[in-house]
Amino acid sequence: MVGIILFAAAYFVLLSFYIREDIFGRFSRATKLKMTLSTLFCVLGGWGLLSWPAGPPEEAVFILCGLVCALIGDYFLRFIQIDARKFNCGILFFAGAQAFFLVSMFTVQGIGPAEFVFTALLLAAALILMKKQSWQLGKAQGPLTVYMILLSLMMAKALVTVLAPTAGAELWPSTVSPHIPAYFFMAAGAVLFWTSDLLLGIWNYHSRKNSITAWNSITYFTGVFLIALSLQYTLPI
Repeated sequence: MVGIILFAAAYFVLLSFYIREDIFGRFSRATKLKMTLSTLFCVLGGWGLLSWPAGPPEEAVFILCGLVCALIGDYFLRFIQIDARKFNCGILFFAGAQAFFLVSMFTVQGIGPAEFVFTALLLAAALILMKKQSWQLGKAQGPLTVYMILLSLMMAKALVTVLAPTAGAELWPSTVSPHIPAYFFMAAGAVLFWTSDLLLGIWNYHSRKNSITAWNSITYFTGVFLIALSLQYTLPI
């Protein structure tokens, strides 16, 4: 556990440096720091897989694949205001990340009605915000719509996976992983991931305030750190 604490300390110190460089517009330095952070959450995820005595379950492997997709997406997203094609590639890789996360959770619990209800509510909230702020998505509207559906479904499913054991077996009759406590970290990470992308949308389509940039980075990198942490075999809850 001491190793994870030291790892987290180094991770969040680097995050503070990244936020500073990004706000000051130092593209090259910020990109290097961002890719270092992205590599670190993949390293944490891989470290988690190695901690399983009998080998990691397939749902854990899917989560690591999602983290790797997020790492690649982080690179392309650096060009959000510079190169539309690279930005769309970033959306594609992040959509892949959400798909892997969803496959992981569907493997654990299957599919039920609750996650689709939550997804509809999340999408409605996002659409209200977009309409209120008059977002103009342009050619990115199609890819972003698909991505937002996947992201909202991922967050909804993560919450359902945590709540299902206490919400009534008659509503969620499918099996639940014996390592369900790890999904508390997954759920918290999913909420922060969803929040970070909403903040990124606000920054890109409505307001370029430095505070939005900072909170986008804080919520995103904290979120993926928690998702990677969910792969550890033993964690106190």
